Amino acid sequence: MSKRKVKRSAIFIIGIISFFIIYFISFKAFSGLGHKEGSKPVSTEEKVDSRSLLSQFKSKNKIYISDGNVSNVRMEDEKVEEFRYSFNEFSKIRTPDSYKPVYEGYTDDDIRFSTDLSVFRVYTVNKEEYYKVPVSYKKEFKEILDTSIYTSFDFIKQYKTWKQVTIDYGDETKKVIGWSYDDLASKMVQKRLVGKIQPEKARARCKYKFTINIKSDNYEARVDIMGEDYVKITVNNLISYYEVSNNLYNYIKTDIFKIADSE
Repeated sequence: MSKRKVKRSAIFIIGIISFFIIYFISFKAFSGLGHKEGSKPVSTEEKVDSRSLLSQFKSKNKIYISDGNVSNVRMEDEKVEEFRYSFNEFSKIRTPDSYKPVYEGYTDDDIRFSTDLSVFRVYTVNKEEYYKVPVSYKKEFKEILDTSIYTSFDFIKQYKTWKQVTIDYGDETKKVIGWSYDDLASKMVQKRLVGKIQPEKARARCKYKFTINIKSDNYEARVDIMGEDYVKITVNNLISYYEVSNNLYNYIKTDIFKIADSE
């Protein structure tokens, strides 16, 4: 046998051996990786929150509230903070013998609440807790709930409930036609809840003083435009001030009353 044939045979055998060695190493590596990944336990159980329902409720940011007249009004962020703070006044009690809620609401998950202003109930499908509202705190608690509903922007902007809308400017009154309610509501964009000092100063300085009057089946609201950047919302004796986008002021001035900048 020639040296060339021997050399070729040796190369061929070495090639086959190398192939099987590489194949074996690769197979072990990938099977080991798959074993590692497959060996990780897949947790299908949800973690159980062991905190009280009230404590869980405190951690929620989106809260919606209803009473006998209106439904599903989202609380402003600042009102959520007030609402949470009021829980410090509560003390846990047993299930009361009788209970008829006046206010009800829910968070953006499964936790709900209700109250008759004497008792506060927080509950889920599987669990419930009751808390006593102190008599001395009942009036303040009611005001928090009422202002959370009736002077919130989410409530005021519900134009489908509007029955009549007029806007005053001095001795002049403009009636807003129903088909343009959504245009007006879309200009009502709040930035934050504020105190009264800055808005009242802005109203006093402003040349153009506008007031929106809204009538619905269950309420009447007054929205004073406090200069370009603020509004004052009044429903019954409830009052809240907001910093807002100046789109509302400009819309009323330019589109409703046709006031030119040169005036």
